[in-house]
Amino acid sequence: MNFLKAYRSRLRTYLTLVVVVILIFLTACQASKPSASSPAALSPTPSEVSAEDNALEWLTKAKAAARKMNKYGFELQMNQELGGGANDKNHSKVEITMQGRVERTPLKLDQTIKSNIDGEESTLRMILVPDANYMYLPEFEEWSKLSKEVADENVKTLSDFQVNPEQALQEIQALGSPLTAERSGQVVTIRYDGVSPEATTFVAGILESTMGLSGMGADIQKSLAIQKLKVALTVDAERYWPLSYRIESDMTIEFEPGNKSAVTQTLAGTYSKPNLSAAVTVPKEAQQAIDPDKINEQ
Repeated sequence: MNFLKAYRSRLRTYLTLVVVVILIFLTACQASKPSASSPAALSPTPSEVSAEDNALEWLTKAKAAARKMNKYGFELQMNQELGGGANDKNHSKVEITMQGRVERTPLKLDQTIKSNIDGEESTLRMILVPDANYMYLPEFEEWSKLSKEVADENVKTLSDFQVNPEQALQEIQALGSPLTAERSGQVVTIRYDGVSPEATTFVAGILESTMGLSGMGADIQKSLAIQKLKVALTVDAERYWPLSYRIESDMTIEFEPGNKSAVTQTLAGTYSKPNLSAAVTVPKEAQQAIDPDKINEQ
């Protein structure tokens, strides 16, 4: 299956050269323990909420709180399997963990990415600031500065789940009436379990971050068929900001006409220290890295 070879190659290129930043998203959804951040960190001020625990109402409040998350820590994990199983020659397994900090105005990002692609492991650190994009590969023990063109591409491919949590929450809210909410103490859990047309739209948005779906052609995009979508989002019941998320999806897609490929994907993550996380700074060693744009000008 030629697509799988190309897909593996694309992931390896990304993780060694930082051509694109995978995942979603990702970012107002994750399945870890809720953050213990100080309740004084964010607005809005706590208020009484309806005892009906309406999911759409909780999401509206969570979006308002997320807009005030000017900086935060995050962790994101993606597990993805393509093909028919471990004994299938076309089988591919990808595991990626991203951990870092975000500042939103202006956008700054410091994250460490650990990956395992079909048994090949790698680690890199990436720092994105308004005027530059740097990466550090532990195996070479040195910093590199990326060209402005590559840096701009990285910004375009950042997931809403990483840098725009209120938009990620809006995408969950668009799943509509099947959403449910349940409160337990200081945590509200919002869930979705179904395969509605809205689920297809939602999963397609996630695949844009994890697989570059929009660049695969209209026929491939139309062939997407969802067998399962489960979403679990936790929200602070008093301050409303998102705490964690987990998105599980099973689907088929025709990368080659008439040949359905199974894709299983889990995306999960957490937010921490809203408005209290450490500032994103560029190490002196990174600032001394060679600027490829200046070399090209010579």
